[in-house]
Amino acid sequence: MGSTSSDPLEKDYEEIARLKFNAVTVFLSYNRLYNAAQPEKYNGVGWKRLDQHLALARKYGLRMVLQMLSVEGAQFVPIKGEAFDYRIWVQPELQERFVNLWEQIARRYKDEPQILGYGVFAEPITSGTRQQWIDLANKAVARIRKIDSHHIIFVERLCGEFGTRREMSGLDLDPELAFFTVSDPNVVYQFYFFERDEYTHQHASWREDRGKDVPYPDPRFEIVYRESVNDRGRVFPFDKNYLKFYLERQLEFGTRHKVPMFVWSFGLTKNCFPGQGGLDWLRDTIALFREHNVDWSFGPYRDEDSGVSDNSEALQVLSAAAEQR
Repeated sequence: MGSTSSDPLEKDYEEIARLKFNAVTVFLSYNRLYNAAQPEKYNGVGWKRLDQHLALARKYGLRMVLQMLSVEGAQFVPIKGEAFDYRIWVQPELQERFVNLWEQIARRYKDEPQILGYGVFAEPITSGTRQQWIDLANKAVARIRKIDSHHIIFVERLCGEFGTRREMSGLDLDPELAFFTVSDPNVVYQFYFFERDEYTHQHASWREDRGKDVPYPDPRFEIVYRESVNDRGRVFPFDKNYLKFYLERQLEFGTRHKVPMFVWSFGLTKNCFPGQGGLDWLRDTIALFREHNVDWSFGPYRDEDSGVSDNSEALQVLSAAAEQR
């Protein structure tokens, strides 16, 4: 639904409710909630915007997830002209600012029934081992729970170790290593689903490494799925069978540990739709979610690169799926 970096649009909330969705996600940006030069002062413009989002969600009967997308000292997404930043994992001061911010959010919204829960940290990629994310996640959950015992906490899978995203390394972490349980009974374990990145992010304006056309399905595009350097891998053509395999591989963690799982974001850029099979990918992915009884949230509703607010065919597919769900 947007973020604390911009004002919400009522027409979007009205339309999303009409399309039969039941919840929205609002992205949180630390620099709209506090100033890095004065981290103890939580007086950024983002709080007002967040309350405006909340008022609109309440008006249109939509629950809300607050997802921390922008964290000080944490920039792990390949973006043209922006340097990577892994300071959060090695600077205790930044970790404390991060946890303090969640305490402020929890104090402000602990009694707000419209809020479904808190997404602690989006797409974590550590500078070292997975233990860095395990430690920070457990600390954040514990500190939130001292204030707010009601709301769901969403904890995301690890998306890479040693400063390398899974999409860049060509290696997927074993879900038993990427996910981990925290000692709290009201936690949902989340992951994103942009399979494959070469397709869903083709010609993305912020990516310099995704400049090729890739259709869906494409039997010529062979995917080698590997979980370690010495793993010879499994080879899949790019089709629904691969999507099914990848989804089921992630869901094994939930089944094994008897915990709920959530696809917190999935989608594709607008470049995937004209003649590239975007609607087919959308239908196949949603069908797999339904088959495996997985709750999901689509990516940006209104966005220059990947929004669907102006794509009536995609909205029809999503609305039908939401109504069935």
